[in-house]
Amino acid sequence: MVEPFHRYAAESTADATTRSAESSRGSDHDRVSPAPLVSALQIPACCFDQAGDVISINDAWVTYAGLSGEALSQRQWIELIEAEHRYDALSALRAVPAFSDRTEIKCRLDTRHAEARWFVVHLHRLDAAWLCTCTDIHDLMANTRELEHRASMQTDMLNVSVDCIKLIAPNGTLLHMNRAGCLALGVGEDSGFGMPWLPLLPEDIWVQGEAALNIARTGQFSRFPGRSVVPGQPPQYWDNMLTPILSATGNTTAIMCVSREVTRERAALDSVQRSEERLAIAARVGGLGVWDYDIALDVLHCDENWYRIVGRDPNTPIVSIDAFRPLIHPDDVDKATEVEKTAKELIASGQDYGIEFRVVRPSGEIRWVRSVAYLQQEDGVARRAVGFMVDITDARRAELALRDENRLLEDEKASWRRQSLEDSLTGIANRRHLNEALDRICRGEARSGTRIGITLIDIDYFKRYNDRYGHPAGDRALRLVATALQACCRQSDFVARYGGEEFMIVWQDIKNPVPLLESVGNAIRRLDIAHDASPTGQITVSCGCAVFDATHPNLSAAWLIQQSDEALYEAKSLGRNRYVVREIGR
Repeated sequence: MVEPFHRYAAESTADATTRSAESSRGSDHDRVSPAPLVSALQIPACCFDQAGDVISINDAWVTYAGLSGEALSQRQWIELIEAEHRYDALSALRAVPAFSDRTEIKCRLDTRHAEARWFVVHLHRLDAAWLCTCTDIHDLMANTRELEHRASMQTDMLNVSVDCIKLIAPNGTLLHMNRAGCLALGVGEDSGFGMPWLPLLPEDIWVQGEAALNIARTGQFSRFPGRSVVPGQPPQYWDNMLTPILSATGNTTAIMCVSREVTRERAALDSVQRSEERLAIAARVGGLGVWDYDIALDVLHCDENWYRIVGRDPNTPIVSIDAFRPLIHPDDVDKATEVEKTAKELIASGQDYGIEFRVVRPSGEIRWVRSVAYLQQEDGVARRAVGFMVDITDARRAELALRDENRLLEDEKASWRRQSLEDSLTGIANRRHLNEALDRICRGEARSGTRIGITLIDIDYFKRYNDRYGHPAGDRALRLVATALQACCRQSDFVARYGGEEFMIVWQDIKNPVPLLESVGNAIRRLDIAHDASPTGQITVSCGCAVFDATHPNLSAAWLIQQSDEALYEAKSLGRNRYVVREIGR
């Protein structure tokens, strides 16, 4: 600790010599010893030489330090300073220029007591020594730090707020502003403020802002809408509320401005306004008649378009549901005016109101209208309905015409479908329809039982019949045979003309095909159609029946037809007028 003072002493010798020559301080017997002065002081004081050694120290310092005077006098001056402040104290001492004889520093003095206190250390140059006196500022420092702490807490509290909070002087100068305000206005938190407030806002706000300030200066609350614009960011909108801070005499000493951001609210209001404008345009362009009905008071308000739709004069207003009833077609009055019942049903279902009904104009003309509304409710009770009415007469007529056209088209499609699947001569299913039925069987879609029978039926010697009786008679015979075969079938069975004089029957859920085949033969014989070119003298048929399990794998229409065709061929080979059954899978 001694070395710095040695350097200081060496560096200061020439300066001390120069000062002695220039100031003509006098001879040694004129110099006064500082020891009596040090002892007389009631505050800590000492004297140290150029080397930093303590020459004398008073009782006040001894009492504060908690050491004996002898112990302290053996120390260097710098050791009397609290350790953390010694470097700063030594630096301050060395920084004293040659032309100056005093300096002061704030530091704490070393002590053996619990807490080192703060002092202002005054250093006075006395020829080759320094007089050190100390003024206790510990309580002042504590109060200052407490005030700084409180100010910091208040600033933190203000910074927590999302509102912009500003303290403004009566002349409009910005005294303080929280973080939210600094961000909104683009002002640095460490700027120190002091600038005029209003110029920080867009120029078009100044007039309203100045008027609000003038009111606040008189001690009254005021407010005005504001806007802030920071480069590179969208504008923000504010509700500025100015509250005067009054002195005991009622004078305005400052103005607190709390600016609450209303950007979203403004956007919402703008959106509502634009929506209302669009609705008004749509109502005019689209012919919408807007109406507003107070359910509790039974008060109806309608615009001009509404009166135009119902063919009434707006100068004779319709102001209630009872007044509206005579305008409605008698068949639609109840459903169009049962307000309370309809409202309860809509609230229960969570749906909006929508209805189509007819109105009768004074000329007797009937117009179809659609009325749509939104229900406003409180505690589950409808209080108000706001909606619009539109004339849908032309659309309704077009819809009815389209419905009729679609019905005709469906009838034509059904007719074409029947024609495409029906044999034109016999009226039973044709070959195309048969193929679809067989495909469904093969896919497993039309199986109603465990066994299925496919029977191919051929009219015996039919070519001879045509040659003998002619084709008209042959066509008649084909129709009679088709009718007889249909009579032999159950509702679940399917009969079709396979081609020429051949027919096919698909029997579902068949256990024994013989009774069914016998019934086919008997039905044809009961027709008793004469056939001179046949050995039996009348028309007969030959049948080939293939019976298979409905779960038989790898079924195909071609394979089923082949099986029944082979059975038919065998029946014809055996002399005709008979049937042959093939059991497949047994």
